[in-house]
Amino acid sequence: MFEKFSEFLFQKNDLLNHIKNAGLYFLGSILQAILSLIVQPIYSLHLSADDFGILGYFDAIKSSLVPIFIFGMSSFFLMRYFKQGEQDNKKLLFNVTFYLCCFNTITLFVSYVAIFLYFKYMNVSIPLYPFAWFILIALLLDNIKSFVLINYRIRRKALAFFIFSAANSLFNFGIGILFVAFFEWGAVGRMAAPLVSSLLLLPSCIYILRKYSTVNFDIKIFLKGMKVAIPLVLAAYAYVPIETIDRFFLERLNDLSEFGLYSIGLTLAGYVLLAYIALGSAVEPDIFKAVAENDNKKLIKSALIIFVPYLLFVLIFMLFSHPILSILTAGRYIAAAKYTNILLMSVFLMGVYWFLDKILIALEKTKLNLIINILGGISAIIVTYLAVDIFKFTGAAYGKVIVSLVLSITALILVIKNLKQKDALIKT
Repeated sequence: MFEKFSEFLFQKNDLLNHIKNAGLYFLGSILQAILSLIVQPIYSLHLSADDFGILGYFDAIKSSLVPIFIFGMSSFFLMRYFKQGEQDNKKLLFNVTFYLCCFNTITLFVSYVAIFLYFKYMNVSIPLYPFAWFILIALLLDNIKSFVLINYRIRRKALAFFIFSAANSLFNFGIGILFVAFFEWGAVGRMAAPLVSSLLLLPSCIYILRKYSTVNFDIKIFLKGMKVAIPLVLAAYAYVPIETIDRFFLERLNDLSEFGLYSIGLTLAGYVLLAYIALGSAVEPDIFKAVAENDNKKLIKSALIIFVPYLLFVLIFMLFSHPILSILTAGRYIAAAKYTNILLMSVFLMGVYWFLDKILIALEKTKLNLIINILGGISAIIVTYLAVDIFKFTGAAYGKVIVSLVLSITALILVIKNLKQKDALIKT
């Protein structure tokens, strides 16, 4: 049995390449995690619980706007990449990035008006300025950086991926300490740091994208991408409540300090998510390729490469969460541990869902993606509303676990069903 398992893992002699690339992808995320872990106690010493509450709330707003700024273009690029030649891919990269930037410039100002009106009519007590501008400009620049990284991943340029990721992490680290610890700018400094980092990297991003693209102004390519991506955008907005509704409901409790503890727990659980992002980044192109080649065994192998080490990482973090939080928050916010351990369960389950979701996207079953997210979004609103109303902040954390479990089970059923249908069509 062991021999068969070994044969399965090492078929086609590509496991070592996966491990090598995953190592570089993971190293980039590990560096980001290490720097985040180093800087977290410094932030904890210079930021109040209210500051963390402000950061958590605007992070929820930013997450709510991500789908309209991305507009499914990264998935569209991946869908088309393995189905056409190099010259077409270069034209595709140029048109997607150029017209997306134009689209997002308009979206930025429209979004600010929408946020302003929401704050006014919902009587939000958290200050709007300058935080709204920070997140909106960051969204515009983050898209440019993400296409650099996608391009490196899809071309298997793991070393270049690592160098770019490392530069971004080091800039965030240094500028964050400067603004928060030295200048004592509080939440303003913490939120401004990644924005300044992105501005510093912008010239390099433009150079890299220009190198791997061909100037070819063809808005039809972008419009075609938008048409294909509309179900993904709708699905993403159906997904927004899953990720952010907890913080919108919790803000209405008017307890910014406890909101800050919840946000710290969410942030620390997010550090564990970096492990999934690194492992997932290494095999994401393989998911699309395996689906295109009808290689289900390769999909299973990709899942093993991701989730065996990821589960181990999550369990270790949960086991030592209290001493970890004591170190990371300089002993000031250990009370956030009660939220961290619960949210870690949700983080792992969402990793499972995201992996399955990539398979559905690769199958171009974007309508199923929409259906799952609608189900999850409705579940999130109902479950979180009831949980927050009865159990307050702890209820919000457990609500995330319940919703992520619903998503994972639903996605697994649909993936198995559609892969079987595809196999049946090929055999006939």
